[in-house]
Amino acid sequence: MTARPPFTPPAATYARNEEPRTVRFRHPAYPSSAPDLLVLMAADGHDACALDFDVVLTACCIVANTNWDDGYFAKKDPATGDVLQRVSRPLDGLLRGLEYFFCVQGRDPTSVAPKVKYPVVPSFHHWRFPHGDLPLLWRNLNLPEFVLPHPTLKGPAAAMGRDITCRLSGYMDAVENAHLVPHAERLWFVSNRMDRYCRRPLEVAAINDDKNILALRKDLHHLFEARRFTFMPKRFGACTSEPAELITHVLLPSGSPELVGLYHNRSPQPIRGISGECLFARFAWSLFTDEHIPFFLSDLQYVVCLWDKAKGEAEIRTMRGLDVRSSAQVFESTRSMSRSVSPKKRSPRTEGDALADSGDGYSSDDGDNTSGKQGLVVLDEPPRGRSPKRSWERLGRDEGQVPSLAFSFAFAAQSSLAGGPSRQISQPLTPKEGDTLVSQASVGDTIGSERPQKRIHIEEEPVLGSGVENNSNL
Repeated sequence: MTARPPFTPPAATYARNEEPRTVRFRHPAYPSSAPDLLVLMAADGHDACALDFDVVLTACCIVANTNWDDGYFAKKDPATGDVLQRVSRPLDGLLRGLEYFFCVQGRDPTSVAPKVKYPVVPSFHHWRFPHGDLPLLWRNLNLPEFVLPHPTLKGPAAAMGRDITCRLSGYMDAVENAHLVPHAERLWFVSNRMDRYCRRPLEVAAINDDKNILALRKDLHHLFEARRFTFMPKRFGACTSEPAELITHVLLPSGSPELVGLYHNRSPQPIRGISGECLFARFAWSLFTDEHIPFFLSDLQYVVCLWDKAKGEAEIRTMRGLDVRSSAQVFESTRSMSRSVSPKKRSPRTEGDALADSGDGYSSDDGDNTSGKQGLVVLDEPPRGRSPKRSWERLGRDEGQVPSLAFSFAFAAQSSLAGGPSRQISQPLTPKEGDTLVSQASVGDTIGSERPQKRIHIEEEPVLGSGVENNSNL
C-alpha cells in the first residue's frame, strides 16, 4: 500500500495571471474630483475582462433609488469630450469599457454637469425593498418550491434537511446555515416587512425562516458573509427573451488567486425552496460597502435619500460626505444586541422566546450558536454575581473614602439583619458606654431612613468587678 499524492492546490489550477479589471461608474452631476458612484469588478466574457450589463444596471438603480427602466449608461463623446452619449445594451450583454456615467431619465444627458442631482442611497439601512417591483430578470427567476417532508420542521432545521450539502461546492462535511438577509439585519427585515416571503410569517423570528436560509460549507459561508460573492440571475446568450440562469457572481476577489477561477459564473447545486426576494435583498446588501460605493468618502455636498424610521418615510436631504457616513446606520445591529447577555447566563425565557426558539440550534451569521432568539435583558431581575462596587460605594460615599471601623460595624449589622431570617426582637441595638459607634439615627440616614430600624437581642457581658473599673480609670 502506498500513500496517495496530495491534492493539487486550487490556485495552481484556477489562478489568474492578472488581477480582474475594475469598471467605474460616475455620477454625471458631480465634478471630476468626486469619488466614483460605483466600482465593480469585470470578470465576465471569454477573456474575463467584461462586466454583465444587466447586473451593473440593476446595481446602479439600487444605489440611485430609481426605477429599473429609468436608468441608463452614457459615455463621453471622444470628439468633444463634454457631451454624453447613451450606451445601448451590447449584443452579447457585456460592457467592456473602463468608465461610464450612470444617468436617470428626466435629467439632462447632454451635459456632464446637469443642474439637478439625482439622490443616492448611502447605505443598506436607507434602502427600501421594492415589493412587487423586482427587475425583470429577478422577476422571471424560477426557483423551484420545496415541500417539507416533515411539516413540524421549521427554520434552520428545515433548511438543513432540504439542502443537506453545500449549495455551492456540494460538500457534505462542515456545512452550516447561511442567512440570505443577514441575521444581524433583523430590524431592517422587520421594518421592510420581509416576513411576507417566509414560509411561516407569523413566527416571532421570521428572519430564521427556511426560505431565508441556504446551506453553505463553513469557509464559503465566511466568504459569503464578507460579501465576496453572491447568487444572481444572468443571461448568457444574445437573446434578451431567453430565461435567466441562477449563478454565482464574485463581487470582491480581494487579491485571491483562486476565487474568480473557482466560483465566478459557476452554477450552484440545485437551489430550491428559498425566497427570490430575500436573495435579491442579499445582492443589495452586498453592494453597500466602501469598496463598491466610495462616493461619500469626500467632503462634498451630496443629495441623498434617507429613511426616517420615526416618520416611516423617505426624505431627500443635502449633506456633506462626513455627515452622510455618520448617518448611515438606522437600525441597531442585532448582533451586538444578542451579545449583551452572556450565553452561559441568559435571562429567563419568556413566552415570546419559546415561540422564537424552534429547539433546533443553528450557526448564526456572527458565529454564535443560537436558537433564533435575541438576548433580552430582564430589568426586573437583580444582577447576578458580586457587585463591581464596594459596599460603602453603594451607600453614596465618596469614591476612595474608606469608612471608619464604627461605620463598617454598623453597616455589617444592618446587612446581616436585612438578609437573614426573622428573629425575636427584644432589645434595640445600642452601643455600650465608652464605645465610639455612630448613632442609630445617623446609620439610618446613611443606609436608608425609609427602612424600619431593626432590633437584636444582645446579651450583657458580665461585670468582673472593681478590676475592670480600675482599668477603665487608667
